[in-house]
Amino acid sequence: MKNTASNIDQVVTGAQGRFVSVLVKRGLQRKAHAAKVAKVTSRHVYFTDTNNGAPNRRVERERVLRVACGKAVFARSAL
Repeated sequence: MKNTASNIDQVVTGAQGRFVSVLVKRGLQRKAHAAKVAKVTSRHVYFTDTNNGAPNRRVERERVLRVACGKAVFARSAL
């Protein structure tokens, strides 16, 4: 997928409450989430995970590798 957004905020703003695909890294592991993003701050991304038992999540921005909603995609250059 080609980057069509320069930052996470552009994807979230365009999503307007729709489900967003979020890829998060934790060490060497990668985990994909189908989520509704609640808010994005300068340090964290807050979202509701629809696939997991713990629905409310807070993740550091640096750990988010990819955010996609439809044709809007943000991906870090160093995957």
